[in-house]
Amino acid sequence: MTERNSAQSDFPDQNSANLIVEHQVRPDDLMAELGIKKDAYYTYLKHLDIKAQKDGSGKAYLEPQQADRIRALRLHVVATGKIDGFEETALATSAESGLGDTPPWNNDIPQDTPDLERLIRQAQELAAHNMAMGDLVVAQLAQQMTFDDLAPDLQGKVTEVREATRPKANPAAIASQILGQWRSQRGATAA
Repeated sequence: MTERNSAQSDFPDQNSANLIVEHQVRPDDLMAELGIKKDAYYTYLKHLDIKAQKDGSGKAYLEPQQADRIRALRLHVVATGKIDGFEETALATSAESGLGDTPPWNNDIPQDTPDLERLIRQAQELAAHNMAMGDLVVAQLAQQMTFDDLAPDLQGKVTEVREATRPKANPAAIASQILGQWRSQRGATAA
């Protein structure tokens, strides 16, 4: 085998099924990520009219765009407590927008065209949405947690802060101080 062939064999063929698998989201992984059980997962699929795909070995998977739609619905449910009222954003997948696998521009278009800027902006918005989604879910989870939901070490930290900020009042000492001030004010007015 030549050096070139050896180097090529280290990398998967771009048309191989291995690359497709990297972009598949398994239902169990998504359920674990969102902290939901199968009944909620299937309710979300039905509500969004999503049909899971099957790979060559018969295992179910979702496309990344489908998983993102379920994440957005989960965020809505966490925020509102109900599935009703959920409206999907205008983040369309390439299939939904009719773009298919062909890019929406060709290489003959100059790089400084307004269309390119619009595409970059849309990509940035999608990236920001994807980056923020996890943090938004975490923030919603945190808002809904109580002291009892915390791990013991975190409960200890909260208790320490509460103790440190609680006034350390001694009623007898405060009463003596107030009475002393009152007596000195009374003596000053009598004189």
